[in-house]
Amino acid sequence: MNDENAQYILLEARRIRIPMLAFRGEQPALSVYYGLVRFGPYELPVSYPKTILIVYPNKSEFREVAKRVKEALENGYKGYFPEGFASIFDLNVEFDLVAINPNKYTILDPQNTALEYYERFSEVSKTKNNDCFLMALINKVPQSLHESLYTEIKFLSTKNNVPSQIITYEVFSDEGLFKWSIFPLALQIFVKMGGTPFLLYNRLRIPEEETALIIGIGLSRISLGLKEIRYVGFALAFEPNGKWRLIRWSQQPYDRKNLPYMFEKLIRDVIDEVLRKYAVSTKRIHVIIHYSGKNISVAEEVNIKAACEQIKEMKGLEVMPYVVKINDSMYRLYDEANPCPDSSGLNTFLPWVGTTIKLKDDLYMLQTTGCVKVQTSCGAMRSRPNAFGSPSPILVSIKRLSGIQYELRDLDLVKSVLYMCRMNYVSVNNPVSRLPITVKYSRRLAYITSKFAASKNIDINAIVPQKIARTLWFV
Repeated sequence: MNDENAQYILLEARRIRIPMLAFRGEQPALSVYYGLVRFGPYELPVSYPKTILIVYPNKSEFREVAKRVKEALENGYKGYFPEGFASIFDLNVEFDLVAINPNKYTILDPQNTALEYYERFSEVSKTKNNDCFLMALINKVPQSLHESLYTEIKFLSTKNNVPSQIITYEVFSDEGLFKWSIFPLALQIFVKMGGTPFLLYNRLRIPEEETALIIGIGLSRISLGLKEIRYVGFALAFEPNGKWRLIRWSQQPYDRKNLPYMFEKLIRDVIDEVLRKYAVSTKRIHVIIHYSGKNISVAEEVNIKAACEQIKEMKGLEVMPYVVKINDSMYRLYDEANPCPDSSGLNTFLPWVGTTIKLKDDLYMLQTTGCVKVQTSCGAMRSRPNAFGSPSPILVSIKRLSGIQYELRDLDLVKSVLYMCRMNYVSVNNPVSRLPITVKYSRRLAYITSKFAASKNIDINAIVPQKIARTLWFV
């Protein structure tokens, strides 16, 4: 088609700037690496395990990897993890190696193998004068498996009130992967100990004397055997600065008619628990619901509003709900004015991360992968792609519930998605995740929930001990 015959559609576009992160002393930095190394973590855990036991099969290849991980965590690893865990996170922690009988290790028998890991851990931890943290070295297993060594170890440790971190031989035996994985590993350990590495420095603008709560809602179907299937819903609550507060589960028989009630119960329980556990001095709370999945039905809208009305009646606090649906897209965007060269010097012409395009009222494309500003280890700023190929934007759909006089603008709600993409406690090198943690963590929980749902006690909230429940034990 000739240019003179081409048809063009003009769409409104904005660029949301990537928010800075806050570290110790509210010091701002763009990079997680730079902020943690230069300033230290935002908040230390109140109490934490003083010993980390690295449990591995007693075979030479596993032993060498375990020793190498221990050495790197204690003393650092070149420029990728300078000076080690104690220096960066300011925690007095020791690392010990614990071997299990190699004849009792097989990923084909996850239950008995996981029991061997946990019993060996318990045996050694009893000789210590403090609580211990379990780090299990295993072979990589497919995430699609209903039962796996990963889920079995995670289930055993969690229900017994033991924080745990699982690492795989395939990653930490590879030099190219090891160097990029050791800092993220330490970061995850710190988070599971109850620490807060960083929060958002730039935050959503909420009217004075009001506050906001961002709730990520996820849904999965769990097969419990004998043809019994249940819906399991998750709700994770975050403050506007990205601080995680709590998670709630809700199980219902596999019947779509139960979904509106599940939505209502999750939202009501989360808001009520936040108000009970944390001091909230405000006249109005804006509840931003991040959701990925099917469209919100009319019945679910009614139940969401009903949950907010119940909170208002019980607490005398006005609750204003916003539903923000987040999904993948098939679009590809390019910016001819932005070369954004990759590491080999080739121009990618990727749009800036934060580019927001309005497709129609209440529907936006948000570029969370593309060209992004990063901070080097010396603090200098430069631009580079944060993904390979031609990554697609995500779709952000804003659902306006009838009968509610809204205050926050569409752009504020789109910002809430990008801001929660910054709160990634799993990676150090990627400044922005493709999906916000409100959605990403829900998917993560769906992977490990089958073991919890299969327990005789169907109240999953009661299975996870309170000490563990106060941390991001599932990252």
